[in-house]
Amino acid sequence: MIRSVVVDDEKPSREVLCNYLKEYCPDVEVVATAGSVKTAYRIIKKHAPDLVFLDIELGDGKGFDLLNLFEKLDFKIIFVTAYSEHAVKAFRFSAVDYLLKPVKIDELKEAVEKARNLNGTTMKSQNVEAFLNNLNSVTKMLPTIVIPHIKGYEVLKITEIIMCRADGYCTYFHLTDNRKIVSSKNLKQYEELLADQNFIRVHHSYIISLNHVTSYTKQGEILLTENNKASLGDAYKDVFIRRVSRK
Repeated sequence: MIRSVVVDDEKPSREVLCNYLKEYCPDVEVVATAGSVKTAYRIIKKHAPDLVFLDIELGDGKGFDLLNLFEKLDFKIIFVTAYSEHAVKAFRFSAVDYLLKPVKIDELKEAVEKARNLNGTTMKSQNVEAFLNNLNSVTKMLPTIVIPHIKGYEVLKITEIIMCRADGYCTYFHLTDNRKIVSSKNLKQYEELLADQNFIRVHHSYIISLNHVTSYTKQGEILLTENNKASLGDAYKDVFIRRVSRK
């Protein structure tokens, strides 16, 4: 049984989510609900839940004000929020789990299943910090991205990513300090995520940051900072040349 707490400042929203969990996620037991930071902190300390459904906006503060009260986040978190394109992008870049209001049953079941199968907590302090930085960004260019890997997560500044290289189902990130880290996600997912962060697909195996391009050759090779190189595929050549010429 997954013991959970629902935190939302709107009573109808709490009731709907509790009813959905009872009907469609029978192994999730809601042990308590709360509508404020103060009440939520008290009941989480009292009940020590496995999972917290947390709204971003609460009556006396934000969901992150609540999280900051805990020295260690020893429970899993699924954020629940009204739709915001910017917020959704911040969620995705920060590798945190979320549901959009109005909550859809299939998405709720999927989120619970994911939480059920994860070892440890879904949320680390670095993920929270990365999310806050991204959420507070006033432009579409977000400052950080959280990369899942075999040992957990790593927060990267977008500006330190030179290129991403596919290796089977994994993705290698080549960074400005000459480091390489490998993500468990495939290149296609990062192509979609980084599309409006001045990154471009140049080959079936490469995504590059246009900010790090130094030159390219007639032989179809793109030269990047820190002695990195990427192949330029014929299918991507025209788009690449148009984009790089606008730098």
